[in-house]
Amino acid sequence: MAGFTDIHTHFVYGVDDGARTAQDMRAMLDEAHAQGVAAIFGTSHAEPGMKPFDYETYQAHLEEARQYCDEMGYDMTLCSGAELLYTPAMDAWIQERKLITLGDTNLVLVEFVPDVEGREMELMLDMMADRGYRPILAHIERYECMKGAFPFRLKEQYDVQFQVNCRTVVETTGFFRRRKLNQWLKSGIIDYVATDMHNMTSRPPMMRKAYEELRKQYGRAYAESLTNASAFYNG
Repeated sequence: MAGFTDIHTHFVYGVDDGARTAQDMRAMLDEAHAQGVAAIFGTSHAEPGMKPFDYETYQAHLEEARQYCDEMGYDMTLCSGAELLYTPAMDAWIQERKLITLGDTNLVLVEFVPDVEGREMELMLDMMADRGYRPILAHIERYECMKGAFPFRLKEQYDVQFQVNCRTVVETTGFFRRRKLNQWLKSGIIDYVATDMHNMTSRPPMMRKAYEELRKQYGRAYAESLTNASAFYNG
């Protein structure tokens, strides 16, 4: 395996509730490299209609991160992106094709409020499909509507991908929560496991631990497919 691909992180400092300082960012990049990450997306929070996204600061600090990795000799590709919170104002962004994508792809990482209704998700997926976007739903384990047959129906009806956090794989306890996670993983509806790292304390990177847990439970090939994100290499 060439290395992990982490499609969901908040390492770009000074933009959202992730890394606060350049030192924080460097520590997160150090740990990502130590855990075997080969490609990492800086998906800072973007909240359409709630507050402007500071593109200038984001791009400057992402470039600073790239320079740091070059100086350290890290063979790690740093890619641009955002985690877009679905709001009513996001509808206009979709129609005007203003969404921030992951790198140069048409993939968009989207999050919702925990109590989002399933119908609202479907309306957004319809709009994205019409405008040529391919959504990735971030940390689907957080949404109350993602239960029973609903996530399976979304997979059947839409070109949508699902992401689960590493911490969920490593630390989920409780019979019913674990059973739901196992059902998703065994059925193959999960496309990505990513860190959603925000810092080195309360929300640290856990890619290596998640990979080892996945390998133990589901086998090496499946663990690699969930953490390697081959779609970004093969188009």
